[in-house]
Amino acid sequence: MGNAASKRQKGDGGEALAPGLLLRLRQSRLLRFAGEVALVLAVVAAVQAWRGRDLLEAGRPAPELALRDLDGQLHRLSDYRGRPVLLHFWATWCGVCRQEFGALNALDGDTGDAVLLAVAEDGDDGAALRAFVEERGLTYPVLRGSGEVARQWGVTVFPTSFYIDREGRIATHQMGMTTRWSMRFWRWWAGRS
Repeated sequence: MGNAASKRQKGDGGEALAPGLLLRLRQSRLLRFAGEVALVLAVVAAVQAWRGRDLLEAGRPAPELALRDLDGQLHRLSDYRGRPVLLHFWATWCGVCRQEFGALNALDGDTGDAVLLAVAEDGDDGAALRAFVEERGLTYPVLRGSGEVARQWGVTVFPTSFYIDREGRIATHQMGMTTRWSMRFWRWWAGRS
């Protein structure tokens, strides 16, 4: 074991490496690793920005939305002015969306004065959508959306959530899978005004 340790601390010519040189080698490896991590994070951020390039930006008023739920009741976004709204776009064919159903069900039972509205992008066939919702035990309002509604909001990735504040402005949005805790945080953020 002592022989292996001494080999690790020797240079090519067999001479012992100075402790300062060994420290600099470790630091350079750490810096290289940090640089690689930073590069990966920058690429992920760039991809997310590109994917969300068409989304309605935060700070602007949310456009009116008028959709019917599975029972035929009309829901207008303006009807919820004064309350924070989580507007969640999803699709029945989206595997990631299915992973969020439990979090959304839990959030629906704990909304306070906030409103959760889930817009099914492929809601054209009401009977098929109702069967899908009942089969999975969804408890929150599911609105019958369409590709046109998703395009109006700039949604090209599912799931996508918009958090709308009490004044009807888009506080922020999230693309892709999110957690129950993240949804709760952003719902709180949108409702704090």
